[in-house]
Amino acid sequence: MSIYGVTKGTKFEEQIDKNGKGEEQGAGMYAGLAFLAKERGLDELSEVLLKIAVDEMRHAGIYAVLNGHTNQDIFEFLKKIAPAESNAFEGLNQFAGKVRGIGLEDAAKQIESIAMDERHHGELLTNLVDKGSK
Repeated sequence: MSIYGVTKGTKFEEQIDKNGKGEEQGAGMYAGLAFLAKERGLDELSEVLLKIAVDEMRHAGIYAVLNGHTNQDIFEFLKKIAPAESNAFEGLNQFAGKVRGIGLEDAAKQIESIAMDERHHGELLTNLVDKGSK
């Protein structure tokens, strides 16, 4: 039995939404701390914090499903979002150029790395949609 939307419209819907937002924020915080730990050579700490970040994001996803905030047509949604992921590449690279323009080379490099990830995400999603539609 699916848990999709089972708490929507119940007295728990608001709390589920709050919990989900808290988990999203926690994921970002732990991922950020993992990045800082990695920068400082604290590899083991970084790995643990990154695993916690992934758990927190999984928790946020479960809350989203409970309140029916996700699209049940997975492949149709992925087909729509894949171009946005791919298209983020250009915009992020332009943004990195602006950041570089004020002398923040290291920050610009990180943003460019994110741009590459986003383009790759678009490619991955497109491939998944192609496989799923066969």
